[in-house]
Amino acid sequence: MKNLALIIAVFCSLTVMAQDDQNIIKALNDSEAESHDEEDKIDRFDRWAYSKEEHAAFFYLAPMWQAGSGNDNTAHNIHHDAGVIYRWLMIDNDRYQLNLHGWVEQTSLWSGSYPKKFSEQLGMISIPSASDEQDHDVSLENLYVENFLMSGKLDLTFGKMDPLFLTSFTNYSGWDKYNYFSKSSASDPVPDIDGGMGFYTEIHASKSLSFGGMVTDGQQKNNFLYAPDFSSSLWNYFGFMRFKIGAGKGLYSDHNLIYYYQGGEGETPSGSGVLYTANQGLTDDLILILKFSNGKNRIDKLNAAYVAGLTFKNPLGRNGDQAGFSTMINSRAGQEEFGMDFYWRFFVNQYLNFAPNFQFYRTVNDEFNSVVGLRAFLTY
Repeated sequence: MKNLALIIAVFCSLTVMAQDDQNIIKALNDSEAESHDEEDKIDRFDRWAYSKEEHAAFFYLAPMWQAGSGNDNTAHNIHHDAGVIYRWLMIDNDRYQLNLHGWVEQTSLWSGSYPKKFSEQLGMISIPSASDEQDHDVSLENLYVENFLMSGKLDLTFGKMDPLFLTSFTNYSGWDKYNYFSKSSASDPVPDIDGGMGFYTEIHASKSLSFGGMVTDGQQKNNFLYAPDFSSSLWNYFGFMRFKIGAGKGLYSDHNLIYYYQGGEGETPSGSGVLYTANQGLTDDLILILKFSNGKNRIDKLNAAYVAGLTFKNPLGRNGDQAGFSTMINSRAGQEEFGMDFYWRFFVNQYLNFAPNFQFYRTVNDEFNSVVGLRAFLTY
């Protein structure tokens, strides 16, 4: 399986194609920005993602509170993420573009149980948020150089990177600071692969289809920069395909299909699997959310997850708001758990939004658990 993943990654490195309207973290252009009639209704994250300025920085603070009950027990936590994302458009002409991306994040658990422990206390396998923080930490999430050759068709990127954020991020279900709360709905439940030093490649040749490949080291030495051990066998390999449907009708579309192999030894996570994430516009203001993830071998949290939901833009005529619900089936060691995730993100202004959340689970023990949460997102 490792060799198959390597072949896919190398093959995709040579034969990749890409699209316009895709992962806004990686793509150069996204027509979503043009759909906003009122400029002040675009929050700061949108402004950063679609900015064409030479130097573009985005600062955020995202505190979150959660409390749950079930299994004759209760749990709670208060944590925050704070960070800065920066992009420098160093060279920009018709045939060649050179960009530098950086992302530093500080995380803190202020009270209660970190999310995995939170779940254990309630006797469930589902994780109520994507945070893993157990204390206080600072990390360099991304620092990579992005080269666009052949008039933007070929993307060659290298440096420190978060593999899943670059390959499977979706605008409406890809970040627990911005939309859904639960790990399955808001992030990528399988696999848990840390950011590392690596190489990513993609060619922008089509507006509706792409293939790509990536290799990252699987033996992270610290949370910042380091020289990988090239003699090590602990490497992570990815082959991915992106496509979109209905773009000719003006519908938003973002589909990502990833095959991965994760290197590991001893008790560290390792294995292989398939991950699919999709945001598909049904109308201008209604987005279908789909996720499928299935992995085998030593998986840290979940072996599989299946998610389906709907995201509503501007619900009840409230410009700038966003609401959504999702249904989940999470699986670990042959046991399945069913859940639902509801949120409403209230737009205050371009610098602030806040979101209440409610999650409901039927656990592997046939208990009924509930989790409530509140999140703020302050940006500049």
